[in-house]
Parts: sequence; structure tokens; C-alpha cells
Amino acid sequence: MKYKNYDISFSNNSEINKLFSFYEQNGYVKLGKIISDNYIKKLVKVTQDLMHGKRSYPGMFFKLDDPKGNYYNIKHEDVENEKYSGPSNRYKKIKDLEYVPEFLNCIKLKIIKKFSQKFIGSEASSMRTMILNKSYINSSILPFHQDVSNKWKMSKKPSFTVWMSLNGATKKNGCLKVIEGSHKYGILNFGNNLTTSVEKKLKKKHKVVFLELKPGEAVLFSNYTVHGSNKNKTKKNRLGFTVCLMDARIKNLKTNKTYPKVFGKNSLTLSKISKLKKIPKKVYEN
Repeated sequence: MKYKNYDISFSNNSEINKLFSFYEQNGYVKLGKIISDNYIKKLVKVTQDLMHGKRSYPGMFFKLDDPKGNYYNIKHEDVENEKYSGPSNRYKKIKDLEYVPEFLNCIKLKIIKKFSQKFIGSEASSMRTMILNKSYINSSILPFHQDVSNKWKMSKKPSFTVWMSLNGATKKNGCLKVIEGSHKYGILNFGNNLTTSVEKKLKKKHKVVFLELKPGEAVLFSNYTVHGSNKNKTKKNRLGFTVCLMDARIKNLKTNKTYPKVFGKNSLTLSKISKLKKIPKKVYEN
């Protein structure tokens, strides 16, 4: 199966090695523009069609933002409320995008594969592949946190996440922000959400970097890197596409299931997903 790759090419190994080095040192790295303007438009249309029910995949994960924009009211792994509930521009998350051909193409980009081979190996799976939508109406914050936790029922920890802007990410509309170098501390507390005291200590030692991106530009960051985002203060939703990658051998300890495989033997292909009649059960579902 051939994939349409729109990402930047590297004339020699020294260019990609510079990106590897920056990532290892800082816990994140900007990849530049990795897809074409025409393909960005296609992804935005697919996203809008999913939000408004013009395109549907039975079993797909949808999560609405809190009506009042309070992040702490949002429940996680709440299966009954992780479904499509009618047309809305306030879906905070839409997951299972590895089963959507336009987004699987993005995962298969050469630049992502190179990082996966370097930091994971030849066999990699997706912990989650999703749209992160920050609505301009009653926007919620995303507090500083890590995308790892000792409380998550996983056999090992995920590796890194690619975050790509679909319509521009700025300070004003709530772009991703990271605490540079925070990945070197490993898991803080139990992981995921930080205590106020830990966050203050990190900010004293390290700078907070706002990762503004133009449409089609991407950043890659370690799951151990502390990150978050502010509220959207514009009059337009901020759309981002993300994929979190990890070793394909990792299992969910609750169900003993592995995660959707995107690189390596028997990984997802356009041909395979075209034959699916519905989204497979989530790995945390029995």
C-alpha cells in the first residue's frame, strides 16, 4: 500500500539528527510544515463533517467540552458519554482517527516514521489518535500535565506525541505550551496532573515555551514533557490533530489488549480500515 506523504524531505542524515538531538535535550521539537495546504483543507473538512454528522463511523469516540468551560468537570473513560450526541462545534476530542483514511495517511508520514524508528523501534502502536478542538465559546484550559501516569493500567509508558495544527495555533487561541526540559525528571508525583507546588518549582528552573504553529506545521514532544494550553480568546475554534505513539507490545492491563498498530508487521493499512464496518472496541473496554 502506498501512502501520500507530504512531509519535508531531508537531503542528509545530519538534518534529521539535529531534530533528534533537540528533542532529546528539550523534550520537544518543531518539525516545520509536514503536509500541503490542500491536504490541510481536506483534514479540516473531514473534522467538520465528523462534528456535524455528515460523516460517521459507528463506535467512534466523541467528547464534548464542559458547557461552562470547566476542565475539571470533564470525566475520563466515561464510555456512556463518549459517543456522538448530535451536531456541535464543541466536541473537545474526537478519537479513533487511525481508522479514518485521511488521518492514517498523516500517521504514516515519513518524518513521523523516522522518529518512531529512532525512539521506539520498528513496531509501534497508537495509544490515541485524535482531534483536539479548543472551542472559542466557553473555552476550557488544559492544565499543565504529563501524558504518562503510574495510575494508568498499561504495561509500559507511551513514548511521544505529534501535535499538528489544522488552522493555526497561537497564544491567543490556546496553542500548546511546554515546560522545556521537564521530561528529564521522569514521572512527577504519580504522573499526568501536577500538584501546584511541583508546577511552581518547574517554572522556577525552566522556561515555558508557547509553540505557535501555522496550519500544517507540527511539533513532537515526549509524553514526559509537562505541557498544557490556555483558553481560546478568539472567535474561531482552534483545531489540532495529535497521535501518541509507543511500543506495539504495550498492553492495557485491564483487558490484556494491545493498542492499534500503525508501524510494523500487520499494522493498520488503508486497505484494512476500508473493510471495517465499525470502530473496534476501545482497549479499555471488555
